[in-house]
Amino acid sequence: MNRFLWLIRREVWEHRAIWVAPAVVLGCVILLILTGHVHIKPFSADEMKDVVLSPDQKVTVLMYAYSALSLIVFLVMGVIAFFYAIDALYADRRDRSVLFWKSLPLSDAETVLSKFAVAILVIPLVALAATVATQLLIATGESLKFVIAGEPAAFLWEPKALLGGMGVAALWCVTAMIWYAPFVGYLMLASAWAPRSPFLWAVLPPVALWILEAVVMRSTYVGDFIKDRLFVLPYILRMQGDPFGRQTGEAADKIDRLTSIDLYGVLGHFFKTPDLWLGVVAAALLLAAAMWVRRYRDETS
Repeated sequence: MNRFLWLIRREVWEHRAIWVAPAVVLGCVILLILTGHVHIKPFSADEMKDVVLSPDQKVTVLMYAYSALSLIVFLVMGVIAFFYAIDALYADRRDRSVLFWKSLPLSDAETVLSKFAVAILVIPLVALAATVATQLLIATGESLKFVIAGEPAAFLWEPKALLGGMGVAALWCVTAMIWYAPFVGYLMLASAWAPRSPFLWAVLPPVALWILEAVVMRSTYVGDFIKDRLFVLPYILRMQGDPFGRQTGEAADKIDRLTSIDLYGVLGHFFKTPDLWLGVVAAALLLAAAMWVRRYRDETS
């Protein structure tokens, strides 16, 4: 276990983007706060001028605002995870360091699993930590703005809203870890196999199948599958009958519909779907294939 943890540390040390990217996001948030461009408002002032919200609705809307911050941070870290996974095993062959690592008493399974753990565990956990820090920064910045304007700022620190937003971020973190496991496994298999340009080896086959199916069979099953695996949130909403829907109508009606949605229930129900757990099985098979390819791959190619 200690050896496995050291392998993970090595990956984090060598790939500085894992911790530099969230630092940049936090820096941008601080800059936006200082310039006054951060506003926790779901609708414009004109829409809300005649709307009276109940205390519970105010708390729920604020929780949604905090929860939305997690999507921004996870999107940034998702891009980092994509490029990390696609280069994880290819980079060792590119710089010939694979010869050194294979000379050590390390199995291919340990090496592949440590890189997989960084992509599917470490990076999401870093994103979660950055999300919590972002939420606290936003709450602090907005509080200062309210104090300067002579308005009560304690509402922004309402435990149900702030902790609720953090809870949604944590649940979203776990969801992303499980849902994207086969996606990361596929990227690592492409990284282990590709003689060069692993990005093209990973992207071109599914895109070619997508186009071929659309042209020859006039169907979109492959394309829909790819979109669902890449963009899980629309997939979750569609499975739940799109509880957010198209929020049309008066602001009061939109607020009523939004505040009646149980975010925990929507995400929690998703854990009961077979697609999620079939993806875990697929991830295990893809990782086993990546281990086999790394073991027998020509290190000089």
